[in-house]
Amino acid sequence: MSPTDALFSRLVSGALLDDAAGAALAGIATSVERHEAGEVVVERGAPARGAFVVVDGWASRSISLSDGRRQIVNFMLPGDLFDLQVFTGRPADHTVTALTPLTTAQLDKTEMLNLFRGASPLALAFWWAAVQEEAILREQIVRNGRRSARERVAHLLLELYERLRVTGRASDDAFVLPIGQSSLADALGLSYVHVSRVLSQLERSGLIERQRMQVRLVDRPALQALCDFSTLYLDAWERTAKLG
Repeated sequence: MSPTDALFSRLVSGALLDDAAGAALAGIATSVERHEAGEVVVERGAPARGAFVVVDGWASRSISLSDGRRQIVNFMLPGDLFDLQVFTGRPADHTVTALTPLTTAQLDKTEMLNLFRGASPLALAFWWAAVQEEAILREQIVRNGRRSARERVAHLLLELYERLRVTGRASDDAFVLPIGQSSLADALGLSYVHVSRVLSQLERSGLIERQRMQVRLVDRPALQALCDFSTLYLDAWERTAKLG
């Protein structure tokens, strides 16, 4: 099992990659790091140490204000890349924090640059992974800027399900949500109490079920209709990448 397996699963869903590409990808992973929940992996303002991929666990990208208020910009799931600003020489403009026990793998900078310089399918796949991340961030702006609290929570649950499904960590409309409601609140611009209330409302409405850390989307079509959810921003890159 390679530290880049989740990354390959994510990339292969959007590009025509073969076993040789998978082997090449595995070859650029240089070291594995393990972090405890709550540990800061990347500090805002610190020099970038290298490019990393999430192997297992959940992390967040966030920015905190001087008074301690925090905005989670994005949740990072297995297969997600971070600290790519190492290629620009700029310090980190956000903080990366382990939300659960987290395993990451550092990727060899020189080998990655060689991939980017070539016209290989892997180079295209990396490029489209960046495009997808931009799309997720745009959707985050719309979600928090225009959707109601109920719509925000529903939309984020659907997004997390779709993202986890690509790497085989969600199926049959169910997934493990290993983070607390305070993290959801910081991602959605809501209070902990408000998020708790909305989750209970969705459960009473028969749209979701919760059992410990597992969430089941009982009526996914109704949940999608509630928040006007479309997978276009998540899967359009897949269709386009395959055209390459």
